[in-house]
Amino acid sequence: MLQYEKEFDPQDVPSAGPGSRPSPEEGGSGYAADDEVYVFDDDRLVLAVNVALKTGRPLLLFGPPGAGKSTLAPNVARILGWSHYAHVVTARTEPEDLLWRFDALKRLNDAQASRLQDDIGCYYTKGPLWRAFERESGKRSVVLIDEIDKADPDLPNSLLGPLGSLSFPHPWDDGQPITVSEQEAPLVVITTNDERELPRPFLRRCIVFELGAPNKEHLLRVARQHLGAHFDDDLAHAIADHLLAVRDQRDDPAAAPSTAEYLDALKASHQLQVVPGTPEWRELENVTLRKRRDVAERSA
Repeated sequence: MLQYEKEFDPQDVPSAGPGSRPSPEEGGSGYAADDEVYVFDDDRLVLAVNVALKTGRPLLLFGPPGAGKSTLAPNVARILGWSHYAHVVTARTEPEDLLWRFDALKRLNDAQASRLQDDIGCYYTKGPLWRAFERESGKRSVVLIDEIDKADPDLPNSLLGPLGSLSFPHPWDDGQPITVSEQEAPLVVITTNDERELPRPFLRRCIVFELGAPNKEHLLRVARQHLGAHFDDDLAHAIADHLLAVRDQRDDPAAAPSTAEYLDALKASHQLQVVPGTPEWRELENVTLRKRRDVAERSA
């Protein structure tokens, strides 16, 4: 185990496991939600989070789909006791969307209906960085910017100014920039599926960590955390073996089933009493692990 002074230490806070969830008899599933469980079984990842916290740099996460990139941020926020804000990037995301969004259509409609508001701020929605800089909740924040590689290349570079200076111009008040001190600055977690190369200047200003595809030991640890008293060791091992077998059949890592799909198969198998080796299991495997990934193979 790596030894250093940690600001973030997942060992200090017990995981919010299934025991805190309503049981089926109480109207719940008895399982833990994704934002309540994260298995930090790699000391290097914990170090990367701490380096990002101490340097004030964004933490950029690479890795295959289902490796846990998107669920890291809410779990770090939970452990630190901070707020969590998220923005999922799309091809239509503009740089300003992470700061604010101006509703021009609403303003136009109000103008045409003769109910235009004098306060132009009514037509702006605060983005995740604005909310975090402003400490809207009264606490520090973890901000997730998910799948940044989906956006135009200008978007990553547009973050360098606000994140570097911890300040950005107010959209309608030139004299009042939105700022945050270094002591209250958010931790920004950015994920990418590596579908598009990110700009070099942006990479140089990030702490970079690559998450690998989960191995069997990791899958079992995740299953124990999520299922708690419902965890069946034999079933969990068997389904993990099936997932790894499906993964080995895939040339493209992005087409391999994820940890979330493993949990789906495990929960369904447990609740439906469907076990590997039966005709029912084969169909359950098709809808949870294989899905449409085999369509091309069946058509060949």
